[in-house]
Amino acid sequence: MSTGSDPARAFAHVTGGTARFTAADGAEETLEAGDVDAVRRLVIDRVRADAAASGAPVELNTSGDRGEHRLLIDPSGAIDVELDDRTVTRSELRQQAWWTTDPEPADPEEAETEAEPHLVAEVPAFFPSSAVDAGDDDDVDDPAPAGWEPARVSEIPAAAPVSAPEPEAEADSQPTTGTDPVDVTRASFAADERPAEDPDAAHVPAPEPTVPEGAPAPDTAFEASASQGPRPSFIEPPSDHPATVTGWRAFFVRIGVPMKPSKAEIERAEREKAVSRQWAGCRAIAVANGKGGVGKTMTTAVLSAVFARHGGGNVLAWDNNDTRGTLGWRTEQGDYDTTIRDLLPEAPRLLEATASVSDIARFVHHQSVDRYDVLRSNPELLAADQRITTADFDLLAQVAARYYRMVIFDSGNDESADRWLRMIDSAHQLVVPTLAAPESAESAALLLDALRKRDEHSRRLADGAVVVVGQSERAGIGAAQRIAAGFEGHVRAVEIIPFDDSLKAGRIRYDALQPRTKDAWMRAAAAVAQGL
Repeated sequence: MSTGSDPARAFAHVTGGTARFTAADGAEETLEAGDVDAVRRLVIDRVRADAAASGAPVELNTSGDRGEHRLLIDPSGAIDVELDDRTVTRSELRQQAWWTTDPEPADPEEAETEAEPHLVAEVPAFFPSSAVDAGDDDDVDDPAPAGWEPARVSEIPAAAPVSAPEPEAEADSQPTTGTDPVDVTRASFAADERPAEDPDAAHVPAPEPTVPEGAPAPDTAFEASASQGPRPSFIEPPSDHPATVTGWRAFFVRIGVPMKPSKAEIERAEREKAVSRQWAGCRAIAVANGKGGVGKTMTTAVLSAVFARHGGGNVLAWDNNDTRGTLGWRTEQGDYDTTIRDLLPEAPRLLEATASVSDIARFVHHQSVDRYDVLRSNPELLAADQRITTADFDLLAQVAARYYRMVIFDSGNDESADRWLRMIDSAHQLVVPTLAAPESAESAALLLDALRKRDEHSRRLADGAVVVVGQSERAGIGAAQRIAAGFEGHVRAVEIIPFDDSLKAGRIRYDALQPRTKDAWMRAAAAVAQGL
């Protein structure tokens, strides 16, 4: 809950026909409906009810399939969209209108009384905004027609139901000119939001189309068939699941006997699909636990390998540690012996428009097989020699967001350090590793408790965290299960990683893991991806 004059905040993450909703009072629930439009109505109705009950506006923060927005919902039910002063793309306008436009009422008189929502300028980006892609699928500006002037963002109304046409006599008395103002939002959605034809309205015959001299006559047979409705698609959706068939089923497939994948193979394919997803903008994952030796570096390296191998690279493992960070020791060294201290003075140059994507290679260490890059700290220096300020962290984060689609932080143990706190502020997902030991688990639980008390963003990270319980001994599965059971219901997901000699010491390579260990890490990575 907010204090002072700030509005109460609610949150909604929409994926398909499901929304993960957090009310203004902190209560969480999952809203499900037959389609995404029905889910939107459920979310908006819930927030409107809270605003009406409290008599004060409620700020709704949205994320997921329809983009990230801040909506201000008034007790009267009106919806405003808060924007910053940057250019708004057509894709963002479509998303905003989807959130702010109620379905058109059946009664035309009721439609006339609908209050038209408007857009209010302002909204800070969560990860460095200058480096994050807006997610538009059409970033190229179209040429403007002659005489057209762009409207300011704050002057563009949100899409509203299109009103019924005026009587012909009135239209004739108010001729339009080429200099009339253009409703950009309504023009963008004209194809999707045409009102249904009113059967009771007087029918005004459309003018006969004129055919230029010498032009071929229209194909009346095609026009008649088109008027009967949309044609069927000749491209049928795939009937078989893309899961790979393995084991004895694969033998029969090789000799020509068709076999469907098993349930386990389908589930494995779904997890691989989740971790290979490409998000619009850089995503940051914080791996944190205040106790040392609990598997933070191991978790960072393996998760980076899973996301990079299945998502096509562009993943950075960042050793965000003032004191003896060992991520560089447990991964391959690249062609240059560079650390974060070498990158920091070059960061402004790497953010210039003339910088090349390959320029970052001098400052990171590429993992040749696992496909991710490592930004090292220097474990040979004292903490006092390699501390970075909040401003330094933000500058480095802008560089990371420009060159990578995902950043995974291996954090230190000093939870009061500027770089540790800024990591939490910039993270989209929290991963808390722990060994199957009481001391490690208690340290993880204390971290989650502290984050829930820190601020709203930190509370959301703690509630949506993924806890990774590492089995430190071959015979320790019982202890790992007891630790995992203690976290269930307090975080979003808990995954157990079985004991594997390849993870105890030395360089971490994904191919060296046992098959069951790979499966466990794939489950953990898929759980992380679901929170992004």
